[in-house]
Amino acid sequence: MRQSNEEDRQLIKECLSGDVKALEKFVRIYSPLIYQHIQQTYLAKNVAFEEDDLREHHNTIFVLLLENKCRKLKQFKGQNGCSLASWIRLITCHTVLNKLREDTVDAAWSGYCVPLDEARDVLFDEVSALDVMENEERKRFIRGCIRKLNPRDRLFLKLHVEQDLPVPKVARIMQMSVANAHTLRYRSFERLKKQVEISLTNG
Repeated sequence: MRQSNEEDRQLIKECLSGDVKALEKFVRIYSPLIYQHIQQTYLAKNVAFEEDDLREHHNTIFVLLLENKCRKLKQFKGQNGCSLASWIRLITCHTVLNKLREDTVDAAWSGYCVPLDEARDVLFDEVSALDVMENEERKRFIRGCIRKLNPRDRLFLKLHVEQDLPVPKVARIMQMSVANAHTLRYRSFERLKKQVEISLTNG
C-alpha cells in the first residue's frame, strides 16, 4: 500500500532520529521498488544484467540515502505532489545511468564515502606503518580505502560502525540472517584491512 506524503515525512523523521524500527520499515518498503527501477533502467537501455548487478546498485542506493547522517534523505520535501517513492525512483535511475555511462568509457567507478572514524583503531592495530600519521589524515586515508569496497560492505560498515548498530539490528535492516551478518562483518573488515595494505604498498 502506497504511503501518503505525511506518512513518508514521519518515516523519514523517525529514520533521522536513529529509530532502528523505522530504518527496517524504510528498507522493507522501498527495497522492492528500488530493485524494480534498477531492472527497468537496464531494460530501457537494452543492457544485460545479472542478479549481482541488481544487488550492487540496491546497496549503493541505500548507502547514498543513509550516509552522512542520512543527508540525502533529509533533502526530501514532498512538495508539488512528489512522493518519496517517485523521488527515490529518480535517485535510482540517475545512479544506474551514471554507472552505465562510466562503464561505457571504461572509467573507474568510485562509490560513496562512508565515514569510519570509530573503526580506525581496529584497522590500524595491524598496520604499524601508519602509527605516525595524524588522526585526520588517517580518517581521510580510510575513507579513500572504503570507496574501493563493494556497496554491500560499505552499507554494512555504515550501519554497524557509523550508526553504532549491533550486528542483529544490521541483519534485520539488510534482510539477512544474524549468522550471515556476523560473517559479513568479519569479511568487510578483512577486505578493508587488505585495501589499507594495498593502498600503503602502492602509495
